[in-house]
Amino acid sequence: MPDALEFDPANADERAIYRLLIGSVVPRPIGWASTVSASGVANLAPFSFFTVVCVSPPMVSLTVMPKADGSEKHTLKNVRATGEFCFNVVTQPVWKQMVDSANGFPEGDSEFAETRLTPIPSVKVKPPRVKEVPIHFECKLHQVLELGPKRHALIIGEVVYLHVDPACMTGGYIDMRKLNPVGRLNGFFYTTLGEILEREFRDGRPR
Repeated sequence: MPDALEFDPANADERAIYRLLIGSVVPRPIGWASTVSASGVANLAPFSFFTVVCVSPPMVSLTVMPKADGSEKHTLKNVRATGEFCFNVVTQPVWKQMVDSANGFPEGDSEFAETRLTPIPSVKVKPPRVKEVPIHFECKLHQVLELGPKRHALIIGEVVYLHVDPACMTGGYIDMRKLNPVGRLNGFFYTTLGEILEREFRDGRPR
């Protein structure tokens, strides 16, 4: 094996480290977050630093980095102002609209209108859900942690209501072949599941 390239984050170029991170931690689930501004404008934006962080109570996390000019993104501003957001699962039929919702629209414009997606009401929170996807988590803000000198915001939200289309389920489980989710790679690249591999393991947990 040839000598590996080596990087020390303490003195390496930050952009180079970022590229290594997003090219190595793949594929990543996409946190497609819908929020509402204090003035009532619905916002929709995708974030690939996203995951489950707790089961009881159910919680998810969403990392929102600042804009290029250092200002807060609309999603973070809205979550701080209202304490609410929705997570909408990204599936293959709407992956292009998901990408388009990342474009830098003015704060007063709604990505729902710009991408021609359909907002539908939630049950326990004000942000709308994306009608065109089969799974939604309604979330209340638990806390925002600011990480590093550039204060990357780690949003932790408690899931207070879930919506799941039974058409994407089999035997009480979400069926990946029916769901057809899309994940984030690096650059301008995304991925579907492709071949699904299966192999049992035993960790003592019931399934």
